[in-house]
Amino acid sequence: MENKPTVRGFQPTSIKLAALVPVIALGSLGFFLGLELLFGGNPPKQPRPALERFGATRNLVSTYGAVDPILAPPVDVQRSVFVPASCVVTQSLPTGADATRPSVATQFTCGKTSGFLVSFYRAQLPHNNWKVFSDAKTTHDGGGIALLSQKAGSDGFYWQLGVVIGNTTYSSSGGGVPEQSTKVTIRLFQNASS
Repeated sequence: MENKPTVRGFQPTSIKLAALVPVIALGSLGFFLGLELLFGGNPPKQPRPALERFGATRNLVSTYGAVDPILAPPVDVQRSVFVPASCVVTQSLPTGADATRPSVATQFTCGKTSGFLVSFYRAQLPHNNWKVFSDAKTTHDGGGIALLSQKAGSDGFYWQLGVVIGNTTYSSSGGGVPEQSTKVTIRLFQNASS
């Protein structure tokens, strides 16, 4: 008689072995969630409302609503930059930006003095988690005081903000009380590294 090799027949999979797969999956998920809780980064801080002591303000969301979203800062960054309500957009300034380095620049005319505006931005920027790294006189954008600061945006990049507050000019209103006007230029651009 010839010895024939024995062929194994169908054997059902053990339920114990099958149950091991979801247990390993859940264990891995728990492990990585634990790592994220322990070592994960904090999301960018959300903007706070403007300081009320300076009167009515608005953020830049409506100003940049019509800007190409590829070039505009993320909305959380727009919400953290304020202008007094008396400021109106004078013009959008060219920045030479492209999709690899988004930026926007806008000039406002404000019915406030330069002293008021300098105090306003010196208080508002740190209040909304902007790290101010320069506060000095400048000849840029017509001269005045320039405040330069940086903040992380929800897009994963740092954004730099330049606020140039020009000198106040006065013009006769015909009623004996001169009208004051101050130009404020706001430039926002994405930092090259995240």
